[in-house]
Amino acid sequence: MNKVIIFIVSFMLFSCSQKTELEKFDKNGKLIIYNEDVYARMWLENKNLDVTVIDTFCINQKNRALKDIESGKLIYFGFHPREFKNLSKMLHKYGIETKEHLSRSIRLGGFEPYCYEEEMYKEIVKKYGETFIDSLLEIATREFILENPNIEYIKDGIDLREKYK
Repeated sequence: MNKVIIFIVSFMLFSCSQKTELEKFDKNGKLIIYNEDVYARMWLENKNLDVTVIDTFCINQKNRALKDIESGKLIYFGFHPREFKNLSKMLHKYGIETKEHLSRSIRLGGFEPYCYEEEMYKEIVKKYGETFIDSLLEIATREFILENPNIEYIKDGIDLREKYK
């Protein structure tokens, strides 16, 4: 009996330690790339890289964002150096956390680097509307200018201090 129990426990431990092997090639025989860094290294060697991309990082980030949203957590990611403090205060009143975030505009091969942030933004838009962030940002800009009248604030070639006198 003890041997049977030892065998079962050993089998369970061994099978739990086995990792699921990711597929190396798709059904057409093309190499599958799961990681943006691997893609970048391969692309540097071959600019005509023909592979299948499966962005597991993005998939995991979306799932994490959806779980956070389901639990009531919302985060706005943005980069507004002057207005961020005021914008954060306003968003906090709506239960929205803020994190400063400067994103890149370059995508490599089909990898999406900001899936968590994008899911959060979609949920904010869904809950509060398309102009919600822009409206609050406009108010935050106005507040910043009124609080700092000696700091030049040029937007679209216009000094906004003149607009908010």
